[in-house]
Amino acid sequence: PHWHYFDAYPPGNFRAVYRGNGIPLPWGNMSMISDPCQHWAVFRMLHSRSNKPSSQISVLRAGDDKRLYCCQSIRSRDAADNRHVLCAGVDLAPALESQGFDPAATIDMIESSCNANGGSGPIPAEARRQLDSVGRILNIGWIADGAQREATIICPRSSACPRDKHCLGKRPRTIKPQIDEIRASVLSG
Repeated sequence: PHWHYFDAYPPGNFRAVYRGNGIPLPWGNMSMISDPCQHWAVFRMLHSRSNKPSSQISVLRAGDDKRLYCCQSIRSRDAADNRHVLCAGVDLAPALESQGFDPAATIDMIESSCNANGGSGPIPAEARRQLDSVGRILNIGWIADGAQREATIICPRSSACPRDKHCLGKRPRTIKPQIDEIRASVLSG
């Protein structure tokens, strides 16, 4: 139940999805939206030329909900010789908790490093030690591989980027302040 799987085709269409761990899709359903978060490993691999597997540790923020995932993505070709990316991932919080670690503290530690470095950053030594332990217990080598690389903050949509330094530059204005401005204009005029 703690796994997810994506099969993505350029420019970013999902052909197959399994979300046993409840990971939000980078867009609400199987159809594309205009602003998916491009920091997801599956999308980064779509635009990569490498055929080597790539592991990524990600802090996913969706509102106040924070989750820690590790996934491995690899480029492949289907039976019709079309390029696509296969991505399998696991929710790390249950494994951290079962090993006696505080998942919320680990996630906060990793997220702080990411925010201090513009959205992607080195995994602190204590968190890396915990992830290495979990990877050994679960016998998933790509958790340790991902822990050696920078972690990344991801989100369901780039327009709602939770990074301290918004990935699209500055945060887009929300509708509420625009409505408040219109209301103030109407009431004062």
